[in-house]
Amino acid sequence: MSFAAPARSTSSDRWAWRRHAAVMGATAVTIAKTRIQGMGVLGYAFTWLTFPLMQTLLLAFIYRDDRELLEYAVVAGAGVAILFALIFNGGEILDSERQRGTLGNLFLAPLPRYVWLGGFQLWAMVEAVVNGTIAVAAGAWLFDVPLAINAPSVVVTMMLLGVSLWGMSLVLGSLGILARNANFLSNLIFPFLTLFAGTMYPIDRMPDWIRIPARCLPFGYGIDALVAALTRNATLVELRGSLLPLLGFAVVLPVLGTAMFRMMERAVRAIGSLEIT
Repeated sequence: MSFAAPARSTSSDRWAWRRHAAVMGATAVTIAKTRIQGMGVLGYAFTWLTFPLMQTLLLAFIYRDDRELLEYAVVAGAGVAILFALIFNGGEILDSERQRGTLGNLFLAPLPRYVWLGGFQLWAMVEAVVNGTIAVAAGAWLFDVPLAINAPSVVVTMMLLGVSLWGMSLVLGSLGILARNANFLSNLIFPFLTLFAGTMYPIDRMPDWIRIPARCLPFGYGIDALVAALTRNATLVELRGSLLPLLGFAVVLPVLGTAMFRMMERAVRAIGSLEIT
């Protein structure tokens, strides 16, 4: 009697990172094709572009008589796009795989979890950057908001914020796997996050009961840094008050999210509820 050898994990291979990067890219492309083909180009564009764009325009109309808040609102639209894409997408994609009955197969792949999860979120990041750029450009054009962009500051802020939100999506995704409804959990939490993220109003102008817990989350730091980098040409040194805490979140949240994801995976395997049936 012969036994098939178990698939060897590529994580110990010296060149595994190349294959992991290729898998992440292929996963992102597959997710993009699945969404666009499933919804149609027009339906896809309206679904993923309308919310951040309308949010930006709504805030811009509300703050049109206050120039400082108007500039903040235009850039905050990009923050809404990033928050929406990276937080909501994690739950939505996991639920879609579960409904198709393929989530269990993903967990059997001889790859670290962060590889295929990273592929999911890679496309979400592409969506976020495109949505945010359109929202900022539309707001700046329609309301004559001057942009003074510091490219290094924008890139570093986006990287740190993206990694932080990826870690947060892992935390929410792990809880969603256990609850068997990650999408519902993301939808439930998202309105609260928009309040504490500073996407509607500057956190430093909010009352203490909002400002204090908001400073325990990465979103407000990222939004503050984006506003300064896009409208005031703020340098990395000038943004250190926001970027240093954001760097801490970018280190801690992925580690916490990965640990929670592994723990919840073991829990759902033990109770046999990974798939729907």
